[in-house]
Amino acid sequence: MTDARFVSRMPESKAGLQCQSRLFLENSMEENIKKLITQRQFQRTAALDPRCKVALLIMIGCVSYFLNGEVCSLVLVASFALFVAAGNGAKWAAKMLLFYIVIAYLNALLRYISIPVLSVIMSVFGVTILKLVPIAMMGIWILHTTQMDDLMVSLQRLRLPQAVTIPLVVMFRYIPTLRIEYRMIRNTMDIRGISDTAWKQIIHPLATIEYILIPLLMRCLKVTDELAASGTTRGLELEEKRYALNSVRFSWKEYAVTALGIVFLALLLFLDYTSIGEIIIWRV
Repeated sequence: MTDARFVSRMPESKAGLQCQSRLFLENSMEENIKKLITQRQFQRTAALDPRCKVALLIMIGCVSYFLNGEVCSLVLVASFALFVAAGNGAKWAAKMLLFYIVIAYLNALLRYISIPVLSVIMSVFGVTILKLVPIAMMGIWILHTTQMDDLMVSLQRLRLPQAVTIPLVVMFRYIPTLRIEYRMIRNTMDIRGISDTAWKQIIHPLATIEYILIPLLMRCLKVTDELAASGTTRGLELEEKRYALNSVRFSWKEYAVTALGIVFLALLLFLDYTSIGEIIIWRV
């Protein structure tokens, strides 16, 4: 016969096991949430409020457009490369600074080329790239150091309409997705034995359109529908107050960085219209 004491203890043991398993699951979930929050945290300039980053990006774009001197343009790129490097972007800042120097030297070579039409076209193209380098450096850095929920919360606190905030957030989310889709197309081409290089894309534009652009456009249409469905599921169109895992607030640090950025960029604009703006540093 079965012991009555053993039978009476069986439900208690089951309840104890269930309680222990529940506590284990809660502890593991809490640890995973803590890991998620710690992984989302950034350091130094990367931890600034998204509104401060976007304001700096807009100011850099305006100042870069009006700068003409080589010294002030180099100071602009170098200074904000240090700003980006201080916030989890050292490799990216070094790449963009090196790219700027190479393009500047190549643009200086055009002064010694006497081909009438080609030299003018290449010179305009080179100057345009030089003006876009600081904008691209800051913009892509913001993409990598800003979470979409933090951006949505910060834009909502600016009292901006949804007609502005939703397209902006979707654009920020769409650019990395487009890059991933391009890599997938390149990997598919490699699997099928279709070699593709930058030189072949230039000398064979029709093949580039057939193998890259058309599949990329088709994937973009599908990704657009997926992002729209994802945004609707997450309540992107709701006008309720939003929250983020990270603390989103415009503190004295953001005010100080914004004020210093305004003073620095205004000083660059002023120096560009003096004799400093006439100095030529890119010589061959």
